[in-house]
Amino acid sequence: MGIFSRLGFVQPDTIYYPGCMTYFKHKDNYELYKKIFSKLGIEVTWSENIVCCGLPALEMGYESEARKLARKKFELLKENKIKRIITNCSACYKMFKQNYPELLPDWDIDVVDMWKLILDNLVDKPKLIKNMAGEKITYHDSCYLGRYCGIYDEPRKILELIGYTIVEMIDSRENSICAGSCGSLVIINPELADKIARQRLLQAKRAGVKKMVVASMKNYDLLKKNAEGLGIEIAELSDVLANALNIKIPERSEESKQEPEENSVMKIEREEKIEN
Repeated sequence: MGIFSRLGFVQPDTIYYPGCMTYFKHKDNYELYKKIFSKLGIEVTWSENIVCCGLPALEMGYESEARKLARKKFELLKENKIKRIITNCSACYKMFKQNYPELLPDWDIDVVDMWKLILDNLVDKPKLIKNMAGEKITYHDSCYLGRYCGIYDEPRKILELIGYTIVEMIDSRENSICAGSCGSLVIINPELADKIARQRLLQAKRAGVKKMVVASMKNYDLLKKNAEGLGIEIAELSDVLANALNIKIPERSEESKQEPEENSVMKIEREEKIEN
């Protein structure tokens, strides 16, 4: 599995999982989360061998394939004596927290609420906050993180702690509308996904803000793509956290045009053909 640490002494039974989107498409944000964890003193082990959690396959109806991916992931974690998993990916968090116990009766890995963990560390170590934002923004509730897992307050408290004033859109928290990226809609019906994303961006514009913060790389991709010309900046949580903690944010490298979700499903189909 190639588990290793760059944070010195670590808890060998806790691993950080970035998810396919962060690791393969947004490597810069993956590196930012490493630096954020290091700055906050969050001790985890790291893995460079990323196996898809299986949510895209599950959402497309490939339940047996999703179960295979889940079993493979579980075996790798057990092989390395992992007891806890931390992920910044809201979709993976939902998959590990809710779907894995259904797919794997013996699943016994604790899924850590990363957003509460970051919040607690910021509260305990306020001097680490070097740059207060002082800006009005809006926050978009990811479907996976919000309505599926009930995590609404922690991301907002993090943003308020680092100096942002949050202006809520007309639909927020439990009543938030989707950004258009859930359920693999960007693959199945990209035109509809774009239409939904633009509706969400127009809500942000009507709220009178110029920046929307998201806690999902999927939402980041789709909203950023559709924000052109609307005067709305899209930022992922790692970007604003890095700025607050005085971590240098690298210039964005050219993002891969591959969609990790689509590649995962294609790989599943290829493996199924080989087995048959």
